[in-house]
Amino acid sequence: MNNKQKSEMGNPKKDGVLKQAARWAARMFGYKAENKYARGVWYVFATSAAALTLYLAVALTIVIVDGVCDIISDYKYHRKDQDPTYLHDFGNQYVSPYVIYHDWYPSYLYNMKTGRRTLTDVHWICKSSDGDSIACYSTLEEHKRGYFNRFTGEVVVPAQFDKAWIFSDGLACVYEKGTLHFIDHDGKKVMDKEFPYGIRNDDYCFHNGLCIMYDENGRFGLIDKQGEWVVEPQYYEIEYDTKGFWLVQDCDWNYGLLDAKGQMLLPVEYGNITVHHDDSCIFTRHLNHVNQVLDFECNVLNSCNYMSVEMLEYNNGEYDENGDLKTYPANCMEYFTTEWYCGLMDKQGNIITPPIYSRIEAISANRYHCDWAYGSVILDDKGQEVGEKL
Repeated sequence: MNNKQKSEMGNPKKDGVLKQAARWAARMFGYKAENKYARGVWYVFATSAAALTLYLAVALTIVIVDGVCDIISDYKYHRKDQDPTYLHDFGNQYVSPYVIYHDWYPSYLYNMKTGRRTLTDVHWICKSSDGDSIACYSTLEEHKRGYFNRFTGEVVVPAQFDKAWIFSDGLACVYEKGTLHFIDHDGKKVMDKEFPYGIRNDDYCFHNGLCIMYDENGRFGLIDKQGEWVVEPQYYEIEYDTKGFWLVQDCDWNYGLLDAKGQMLLPVEYGNITVHHDDSCIFTRHLNHVNQVLDFECNVLNSCNYMSVEMLEYNNGEYDENGDLKTYPANCMEYFTTEWYCGLMDKQGNIITPPIYSRIEAISANRYHCDWAYGSVILDDKGQEVGEKL
């Protein structure tokens, strides 16, 4: 190569890396320096190609490095998942002072004293509400239920039941081979009797020595710890309240209330019964929509509990000087229950009629047009019918 060609191609020893890459790209595309303009065009093209190649090489290197790092991280994480001594630092809840339940995958129980996992493949756990040492758990794969000691994390009754409930009063109800029965802390059956499973109840636990149970006729009652009926199976539903009451319901949707021992407190003749813990009282609604407030001994605190009271007004067709219809106050007022049924009340606050009406309209000072489920009637100030039913 003569001096002129060397001058046109440049000096490789003095050129930078980018120029050398551009010169190499130019030779790849058959570049020959014939004039100054051609050299400029090809240098721009070759420099762009070299920069693009360098960018792609860097990007590919980053992708490869990230992939390798992910593989290494997954390998380390997998090893931690399989390590029986490893405790994850998230998704943990204390079952007892030394036993932790890790509820993220992989789920397990971990004993802080031994530094090892005591139970794996855990779907969920449930502790007893009365502080029993034995807790219930379900497996993740087969969804079988068993029991473990919540202070050690060790299994005491292997997962073998289709359904299982927490221990209460020292016994636990389990569902196996199509029937319900009760076991003790060793997993041994404690009574000869077996019961059908009722899908309308999911509280097969003892409360004050009694447990809701279902019979072959589809009715609920209460049994004791020997499996004997304390309350005969006669109700459509039974629900336990934490204040010690049993709320019962018949097939006609009438409600009643039993005490902690299953004795009748309120007969099954109410439209609704609600136990209010904060107010320490019981709200009842009779079938005639009368709402009452009782204390926990079922003494009446308020014989007619209503939501609001409104004045009743009537008109006799007269107009004032502005052309507005004149209205006059009636002798009685109208009160409303929480279900928006209404009744008549005098101006001293005494209840005249039960809240069985859907609408009341005053048609004179002492006459009221009342709509109810069976039509309409006209009542006087005493709540007596004074006209034929409309």
